[in-house]
Amino acid sequence: MDRHEYDLCVLGSGSAGYAAAVAARGMGKSVALADGTQALAGLCILRGCMPSKTVLRSAEVAHLARTAGRVGIHVDRVYPDPAAVVARKRRIIADFAQDRVKDIERFPLFRGAPRFVNRGELVVGDDVIRARKFLVSTGSVISVPDILGLREAGFVTSDDVLEMEDLPATVTVLGGGAVACELAQYLVRMGCIVTMVQRSKTVLSREDPDVGESLASALAADGIVLFTGTTVVGVERAGAKKRVIATHAARDIALESDEIFLARGRRPNVDGFGFDAAGIAYSENGVAVNEYLQTSNPDIFAAGDVTGNVELVHVAVYEGQLAARNALGATPKAARYELQRARAVFSDPQVAIAGLTERECCERGITFAVASYPFKELGKAIVADLTQGFIKLLAAPDGRLLGVAIVGAEAADLIHEAIALLYFKANVRDIMEMPHLHPTLAEIITYPAEELAERLERELHVVVRP
Repeated sequence: MDRHEYDLCVLGSGSAGYAAAVAARGMGKSVALADGTQALAGLCILRGCMPSKTVLRSAEVAHLARTAGRVGIHVDRVYPDPAAVVARKRRIIADFAQDRVKDIERFPLFRGAPRFVNRGELVVGDDVIRARKFLVSTGSVISVPDILGLREAGFVTSDDVLEMEDLPATVTVLGGGAVACELAQYLVRMGCIVTMVQRSKTVLSREDPDVGESLASALAADGIVLFTGTTVVGVERAGAKKRVIATHAARDIALESDEIFLARGRRPNVDGFGFDAAGIAYSENGVAVNEYLQTSNPDIFAAGDVTGNVELVHVAVYEGQLAARNALGATPKAARYELQRARAVFSDPQVAIAGLTERECCERGITFAVASYPFKELGKAIVADLTQGFIKLLAAPDGRLLGVAIVGAEAADLIHEAIALLYFKANVRDIMEMPHLHPTLAEIITYPAEELAERLERELHVVVRP
């Protein structure tokens, strides 16, 4: 066995692990990466953010061509070519992955099946790695629920959908989260007949109901059949097809399709790494960490999806950098998620949230005022035929902005103004005083801000700002 010693050894080289390694190297520390035998570059580049947004763009172009008649442009024929879409995706992702792998390989890299053998040693093949500190960033894996007959009947995951060169004619989607909504819309715009089955009353059930309801209306307008508030009882084969048996509105239903797309989310990747030997407390919900991202072993930290905290790439990067600095620096700093939890769904219309939601304010007993404004009344949205959705602002009684939700065109980009406003603890009056170019989609934020400013001054007798 060959033995190696480093200041930091990072288990997993995805977004969190790579960010941690770069941060530690920037501190002048010796760093090694340990990873499995699968392709390097991380979930975001290989099977997540980048490939999904690539194929979503293709489906969006197909949709724009089909609906071009609404703006006076007539397209004779539109036919999606799934094989060409996937080929384009592979070319783009190969370039991204190649660049990231080159960066990863600048570090000492140990490939194999990494596992802790005690509280301070990691074994990878014939190599034993000791380090002053370790970082666990093993990411997440697709979660497969215990549904009767599901495994026997067979299903595809998001990984499979992104590689399909020949799409099924009919698909039943199990799930209503971000991935389910994005890829269900991709499938329907590529010509599939799509049915979605969601347990909760709305899609995007973790958000405020009006957000999910607005997106559901858009999905239905695309032709997706939605069954919300529906419990899947089991799955079975029906000849060449697959049948989902469920309970909806107090009655049994059976949904047949050529394929089942399982989109019930991901779970932390905690199995097979010897966490028990290392004294790392964990469960199926992830590795337990304190506010400094330190595990139950004080010399081992964790970051990214494996913690089960916030499964977003920018959060993984933030946690990786913070964990490395906390592990190797003099003064640890607590993780703060108020702004880091900003998120987006790249459906059409897009969904983006920053700050607090109405639900969170109610749960925490925070007094707030709310105002919204629809895109269908915004000039730029009308002329661009982008009228789906709304913007919603939440403000404290003194007018300080608490949260922003956008369902609409380019929401994932528009939300960055809200993030900046929240970062600087801005007041709704500040929004009114800032210039917003006309006609733009961005100026939509001024309408609910104006309503809130006037209402808070009038009804609550609070002067928002003198």
